Amino acid sequence: MFEIAEKIVRECWHILVDSSFYILLGITIAGLLKVILNPSTVLNHLGRGRYSSVIKAALLGVPLPL
Repeated sequence: MFEIAEKIVRECWHILVDSSFYILLGITIAGLLKVILNPSTVLNHLGRGRYSSVIKAALLGVPLPL
């Protein structure tokens, strides 16, 4: 039973190590966007309840998981 738990923890650690670069890259890009983009500009493009803002948000959100 202990061997199975050890293998699970080891594999979780390997997944975390493999994805750590991309997690840090995403956090860095998000921080840069927070500093660079003006909140009122984002609100103008994505804050309205229109169909165009939903389409823009969907198109901007598509590459995020990639």
